[in-house]
Amino acid sequence: MLGSIPEIPMDSQTADAVDTLRADIRRVETSLSADIRQVETSLTAEMHELNSDAKRHVDVVIESLHDDIRIIAKGVVALTVKVDSLRR
Repeated sequence: MLGSIPEIPMDSQTADAVDTLRADIRRVETSLSADIRQVETSLTAEMHELNSDAKRHVDVVIESLHDDIRIIAKGVVALTVKVDSLRR
């Protein structure tokens, strides 16, 4: 809240206006708090979804790299066999 404000003598019309403003501020505060919670929930869900998508993408990239490494390793083995056969 805004903190403690010292009481200042005022006429009833001004006091009513201040009370109305305080009530309006409380309503806005409550509404904003609810809106913030809703946005937080929505963003959290979206972040989890994006995280899952990123993990799937990384898994695909890693699988592709494993395949590439296997192909290169087979090529190295084949070249090693050829070089060894030429040395004999």
